[in-house]
Amino acid sequence: MAWNEVWEEIFKEKEWGKYPPEELVRFVARNFYSAPNRRDIKILELGCGPGANVWYISREGFTVYGIEGSATAVKRANLRLNEEVIGWSGEIIQGDFSQLPYEGDFFDAVIDNEAIYVNSFEDSKKIFSEVHRVLKPNGKVFSKTFATGSWGDQTGTNVGYNEWIVAEGPLKGTGNCRFSSEEDIQELLLGFKLEGIEYQKVSYGNLEHEVKEWIVVAKKEV
Repeated sequence: MAWNEVWEEIFKEKEWGKYPPEELVRFVARNFYSAPNRRDIKILELGCGPGANVWYISREGFTVYGIEGSATAVKRANLRLNEEVIGWSGEIIQGDFSQLPYEGDFFDAVIDNEAIYVNSFEDSKKIFSEVHRVLKPNGKVFSKTFATGSWGDQTGTNVGYNEWIVAEGPLKGTGNCRFSSEEDIQELLLGFKLEGIEYQKVSYGNLEHEVKEWIVVAKKEV
């Protein structure tokens, strides 16, 4: 789908988190902390926002790439890295991650931290195909995405398969939101070998509501 300008407004108006989620830190640590030369490890984040994750990855000495639709977020991410991570390696650019501007077999890992879900199911399959293309053989993908049954699912306006303009909860006002079943995860990651899949729930409103997410790690099959 085309870039949704609602996210430009969100990044202009909202202060975003400055630190990466624990599960992403675990993923990077388990797979890459023991690399002989961390600068040789190239990690791409799709929809990097104002840069919490790319900041962490660059501070750990890896070469980091980010692609993000929001000009405001890209500016903030570059500013933070330039100020706080002297000599960082890589690039943060504005672009559409449905057509990644990178050669094949280029990255050691690709991160989707609540980014691809704003696309339709069919468009998401194409994006994961692009992820597969740019990953090196045996490269890893980390994906964190909202699950069916999460707060906001099946509220508001249905605009596609498991896809809603949500009427309530933390995703309200953020444009199209696609929720994934376990079967959807399997289909989206065709061509990958699933190495781990976890189910995370966070309660809101005195346990009245739950936000449910999949945390998936997969490897490019060769």
